Amino acid sequence: MKYYIRIIITIGVFFAGLNRASSQSVIEDSLKNLLRNPNLSPEKKAMTLSHLGRNIYETDMPSALSATNEALQLSHKLSDGQYSAFALATLTYLNVQRDSLVLAQKNIDSALVYTSKSTNKVVNGYVWLRKGWLEYIVNNTTKSTASLFKALQLLEGQGAYAYESLVYHYLASIYADLKDPKNLKKYTRLSLNLAYQSKEPDIICNAYLATASSFLQDFRKDTSQKKLLDSAMFYNRQVLQLSQSQPKRIVNHINVAASALNMANMYWEFFPKSYKGSAEKYIDLALAIARKTKHEEVIANCYGILSEYALAEGNYAEAERLFLSGFAEVENGAGNSMAVKASMMKGLATVAEKSGNQAKALNYYKQYMQYEGQAYDAAKLAIAQRLEVQYEAEKKEKELEALQERAAFDRKLNFISIGLIIAGLLALIFLFRSYHFRLKSSIQQQKLRTEEAARLQAEQELLQERQNRLQKELLAGNLQVEQKNELLHTMRDKLANQPESGMLKNQLERILKEDQRMDEDFEHVKVSLTNIHPEFFSRLQTLAGNKLTRLDLKHCSYILMGFSNKEIANRLNVDPKSILMARYRIKQKLNLEKEDSLDLLIQKLS
Repeated sequence: MKYYIRIIITIGVFFAGLNRASSQSVIEDSLKNLLRNPNLSPEKKAMTLSHLGRNIYETDMPSALSATNEALQLSHKLSDGQYSAFALATLTYLNVQRDSLVLAQKNIDSALVYTSKSTNKVVNGYVWLRKGWLEYIVNNTTKSTASLFKALQLLEGQGAYAYESLVYHYLASIYADLKDPKNLKKYTRLSLNLAYQSKEPDIICNAYLATASSFLQDFRKDTSQKKLLDSAMFYNRQVLQLSQSQPKRIVNHINVAASALNMANMYWEFFPKSYKGSAEKYIDLALAIARKTKHEEVIANCYGILSEYALAEGNYAEAERLFLSGFAEVENGAGNSMAVKASMMKGLATVAEKSGNQAKALNYYKQYMQYEGQAYDAAKLAIAQRLEVQYEAEKKEKELEALQERAAFDRKLNFISIGLIIAGLLALIFLFRSYHFRLKSSIQQQKLRTEEAARLQAEQELLQERQNRLQKELLAGNLQVEQKNELLHTMRDKLANQPESGMLKNQLERILKEDQRMDEDFEHVKVSLTNIHPEFFSRLQTLAGNKLTRLDLKHCSYILMGFSNKEIANRLNVDPKSILMARYRIKQKLNLEKEDSLDLLIQKLS
């Protein structure tokens, strides 16, 4: 038989602290001293009473319930919902410890209601932690996982490392049940890291025990990996050493009992029987704590391991005596676990059968069947409780969904009603204003038509004036060109009479030919300029603040007609670099940046 047990939430003491296990812890003392302060505010008193109830439940459950209920009554008088939420979450924990799952479910439902009135993320996260824990207990792992991740969202960044460590611990437990070793190790490691940050011995012990359990499970799968067993024993010893070094800071003691029992079981299961003395040392420690905390399962497992050693030695009488001693201790205790009694009776029946006493074995087996029947009935009752809790939870969820749907429908109906009212008002306003608008619009349109006609007339007159001026300028240019041409022809005739080899004659003829070519280009430019929009130059001057010279305007005209820099230089008989400088100067006058395009601007203005 293997007597390794799994404890989910635990904390404890060790050798030097055994004689103080029943005394008050430092935490309990400090909480009670704080409550004696007459100037303590109602908020602090409510929170202190809740913490006190959580810390003394193991040794005095009635007082724990009384303190927490007092905290709840006091919290109802406070406007901040965090105090009621925390008290109800604490009652959830206490009622689970005394197997009142239905009452625990009601407590957590009420706590969730008060979180809507609380802005304290740590308290709200603790409530969701307890909700996820309760859902895990009633085997609703899907909802439990969702609630625990909700708790993590609320606790993140709040410095509540102890609560975060517990959340990861429960997640590790869920994935252990789901046979998911990857996530089991992941969340166990996170739980341990956060436990270190919390610096709370209770939380650290809890994480140590979970880590030890993880390594032991891995070792059972591959017993050739001795280092896994060593790791499991190391973390169990860490629990015992921490509880020994800080005994008065420990609130719960069952973790120490569990670690001691696990150590004894590992010595029995994986070490030679000559290590019995080491196993007995840890069994004595586990028994001492279990008797003070009245933990029947630990007591039964301790006697079971001792009986296994006696059976291995062939001492059936001693094995039977140990089982009977354990059974008597369990039966005389405050608890009444039929499953534990049934297990011990089955062990007695096995011992009697191995010793050859069939009559005694049959008698023990009959008692085992009797206790097993009662345990079965208790299990059915527990299952019924779990089902009732699940039913109540699902019922609450359906009621909440129905309320949410109803609220959503009411909101839609309100929106529709408001919309209709607003639409009616708008329609009346529209009808009232439409007449005035049409009247005002007709007046404005008549005014605009008059103004538009006047504007068009003015523009037409301006265009006519510009056209007349351009025609006059063009005629003057023609006359000037004709006079120049006549002069040039006269000069050409006189040059014809000069000797052919005269250098001066060659230069003058080249100049005359170039001038004639430019005259032809001028004729082309003249025709193109007449097609330029009259407002082009005025827009340029407006944009430049009337800084453009006639030469600048001429440059812009050539650019508009698509001439390249070289072509413009030829027509103006200047160096191409001068054209680049002229473009740069024009861009400055037009307030253009270096990367802006002068050509693109001129095309837009045309």
